[in-house]
Amino acid sequence: MAKGRSSKTEHNFRINKVAKLLSVGTTRSEIIQFVASEWGVNERSADSYMQHARAILKKDFDIDRRQFTAEVLAQYASLQKEARKGGQLSVALGCINSMAKVGQVMS
Repeated sequence: MAKGRSSKTEHNFRINKVAKLLSVGTTRSEIIQFVASEWGVNERSADSYMQHARAILKKDFDIDRRQFTAEVLAQYASLQKEARKGGQLSVALGCINSMAKVGQVMS
């Protein structure tokens, strides 16, 4: 894409791409390098993309604590079932222990 202002669709695509990069631990300097090479944008634009991306990531986890606990417990339960099916009993036990900690049954 040529330099210049991006369309709203392209802008949103870029923000979501930067959010994905941030979610896997990509550093600021790596993101700046990426956006410069992929989209031809400067550091200031990269920082703007990162600011918007961080807001998306924050919103993903800006949920009620009870709702978050329920989702985590459901994920552990699913992992525990898969571990049992695969004969990985130590993994299953780890899931159960983690569920007990999240549910504050044990510390």
